[in-house]
Amino acid sequence: MKALSNMERIQTPQDVMMLLLSLYESKGKSFYYDDLFNRDSHAFEKKTMEQNLIALARIFQLDMTDARIRLFAKKPMSPRTKDEHLLANVKQALHQLHKRPEDFELLVNEVGNLIKLMSKNADPIGFVNYEREEEGMLKTKKASKREDLEKLMQLYEKNIRLKKFELTQLITNFYVDFLNMNIVTQHQEWVALILLYALIAKDFSVFKYVSFFKYFLKEMEGWKSGVITASYYWSSGYAQTDMLSRILLHIVIASYEEVDDMAHEYVFEKELNKSNNIENSILKLDEIFSKEDLRKRHPNVSDATIDRTLKRLKDEDKIRPLGKGRSSKWQRIVSGHRKFGVEQLSLFND
Repeated sequence: MKALSNMERIQTPQDVMMLLLSLYESKGKSFYYDDLFNRDSHAFEKKTMEQNLIALARIFQLDMTDARIRLFAKKPMSPRTKDEHLLANVKQALHQLHKRPEDFELLVNEVGNLIKLMSKNADPIGFVNYEREEEGMLKTKKASKREDLEKLMQLYEKNIRLKKFELTQLITNFYVDFLNMNIVTQHQEWVALILLYALIAKDFSVFKYVSFFKYFLKEMEGWKSGVITASYYWSSGYAQTDMLSRILLHIVIASYEEVDDMAHEYVFEKELNKSNNIENSILKLDEIFSKEDLRKRHPNVSDATIDRTLKRLKDEDKIRPLGKGRSSKWQRIVSGHRKFGVEQLSLFND
């Protein structure tokens, strides 16, 4: 608890203050996003879950092929190995969290349930047991790090109620304490990361629509350096958590920027027929294009809608396929001065 119990040591530089102002300005739009995306919330959740699991498999360095990881992310699969069981367990944990992230409570029993779930048919995880010396007596008593975790959580909740410290800094310092207190028997970093995510998703609803772990993966090398720096002086009570706090801020701000871009695109697409909008994009793409090009331009349009549009345009002889399979390309057909969807106008035709 050496990081959380010494929060007064933290000084907030001006550039971090500006980041925090930007963050909470974006957070204020949460109700707008929830109202705007309400109709397609399930599609957003599905996409976010897939991206989270793909990123987590790489963060955890699971022994799985990319194809196998994507299958696990997209649909229910029967695990074959310990690593596959772990990914399936984490998927279940995230599903439960995503139902109502704002209701997550930081309780020892919740952590106990999490490590029990992550251990199912995978590497066993439990609370560390140790011997503690009795005060004023020359004997030891068996103790569990479960008790230490409960004290850490109580301190975190106390700081939340006091409202003396900024939330993301509290979350970062809780994370650093959890790592350095060696609470669980193995996979300490994994459990700490899932808890970090649960705490950040509880108060920042942007992660209903954007993958937290997609951004975390990009920052992972810097995060590892930040953990080493924070842990170096941890035992003396002067953990340097600034680097981790900055990275966490950048992740959340980048996520809000992404969801803001999505909102603009979503409003635009609501006003146009989705199929016509895809057709219009094909007109602007290179003559040879792929389905992936369309996905990038229309991330909120389902694959079924894209497939129906491609089939319609093919039947209308406006495009033609080049090859077969997932990596196939399409060619836009151009005849004279006329491209599909657009006709050259003449003011003086009969």
